[in-house]
Amino acid sequence: MSVIRWMSRRRSAVLHAVTTRSELVSAFAQMYPAVWDALQEQGPPEFGEVIAVYHSIGEDELVLSAGMEVADDFEAVEPLATLELGGCEAGMIEHFGPYLFDDFRRTQGRLESELARAGRAPSGMVIERYLTMPDAEPDQSKWHTEIWLPLT
Repeated sequence: MSVIRWMSRRRSAVLHAVTTRSELVSAFAQMYPAVWDALQEQGPPEFGEVIAVYHSIGEDELVLSAGMEVADDFEAVEPLATLELGGCEAGMIEHFGPYLFDDFRRTQGRLESELARAGRAPSGMVIERYLTMPDAEPDQSKWHTEIWLPLT
């Protein structure tokens, strides 16, 4: 089964941040509630999945966005930003298990290996779509995430 798929275009309402690996959990703990509160005030008609987008992953610095997919006609107002994702070929792999940075990077590494065997290169952006919310499923082994790597 091919890991290369068409990633449909998705619009997301997000907050942006620059953080470190050691501060990542804290950053997300601040960002997601703030996104949710802002979305409740701005009233989009439709929500999709919760997402995290890593624009760059360095040794000392992570540049990321965190938020939720929203309807195509929704325009975010500050403090939120609108982020258009997809509309391109991408590598995709499913991850089951805890939402831990190192676990996601191992799964991402498997995807990158498959893409290299296929002669394809990721653009550098990493998109995580969280399909299971921890408050809905206490068993972390069942937490389901899609990891997408848009291709160049």
